[in-house]
Amino acid sequence: MMTPSKIAISIVPSPEHTLQGHPENVDRFEYFDKLMDEEKAYVIHKVDRPIALDQIIHKVHPSEYVQALTQAVQMGPGFLDYGDTYITQESMNAAFNAVEGTLSVLSAIHEGASEHGFALIRPPGHHATATQAMGFCLLNNIAIAARYAQDLGYSKVLIVDFDVHHGNGTQAIFQEDPKIVYFSTHQAGIFPGTGHVGESGQNEGEGSIINVPLPPMAGDKAIELICDEILIPIADRLMPDILLVSAGFDAHWNDPLANLQFTIGGYHYFASVLKTIAHRHCSGKVLFVLEGGYNPNTLLNGIRATFYALAEELLPEIAGDDARYAEPTIESLIANVKHIHSL
Repeated sequence: MMTPSKIAISIVPSPEHTLQGHPENVDRFEYFDKLMDEEKAYVIHKVDRPIALDQIIHKVHPSEYVQALTQAVQMGPGFLDYGDTYITQESMNAAFNAVEGTLSVLSAIHEGASEHGFALIRPPGHHATATQAMGFCLLNNIAIAARYAQDLGYSKVLIVDFDVHHGNGTQAIFQEDPKIVYFSTHQAGIFPGTGHVGESGQNEGEGSIINVPLPPMAGDKAIELICDEILIPIADRLMPDILLVSAGFDAHWNDPLANLQFTIGGYHYFASVLKTIAHRHCSGKVLFVLEGGYNPNTLLNGIRATFYALAEELLPEIAGDDARYAEPTIESLIANVKHIHSL
């Protein structure tokens, strides 16, 4: 029996960047010590390596934006937008640490310490555009990782985003880049109001954006259809050199911020498919980067399910983790996406 490869992780809880009562605060990581208690089950390899950040960050965020954000943080605490993206005077350090935690895991994968890894970081990033913080996000961790991956020689990058909210920032940053394909499944009609099926990229990047906006109450059946009918064919066509995943666990039925009903078993299935894609095309190289997930216990179980999938282990049964409502059909949505992207 082959020994499963280690899962490279970094944990960046950023306790200095928190606001009591806000959904994106340090309490999200309340139960993460249990991951360490169960280290042998998940074959975790912790990484913590310093990385020079400025030049890497500026490949996504102009220096003028980083300077303006730094100045705003120094004048904190406060808010950067309409009241949901808060800052403290330590938020810039937290954002830099989240980027460094992400890139340290990517480096571990690149250097062969592990095939796959998970950056358990906050604040999240996928709503941040090149020049605007929003949606709890200050710097776009996954976008910075994608540019860094290209610097490391991974020319074709596939980003898969299964957060319940569309990663508008990631899409905007890469919508004209044909070598970085962005695939998102998210709930339709909620924040940030982007991610429509027809948003498919611009200019040379036409076709490099694939959005699958789900109706409320979509769940595990939708995941299976999306993977079989859209995601796997997209990956087979692109044949990426590396797979990056914006992993938000707020599409779970028990998360307070939206109305999809994925289960923990559904996340295990999704992660298993992503690992299969990585092995088929990327020599197993896949990096998960934490985005949303606002029920601390559900977040823990979603991450745990991902670890089980990466270790190629069956997920232990979780009592009561069943979708509450019948799922809507999404066949017409699937057909529309397939038509737009010639699948």
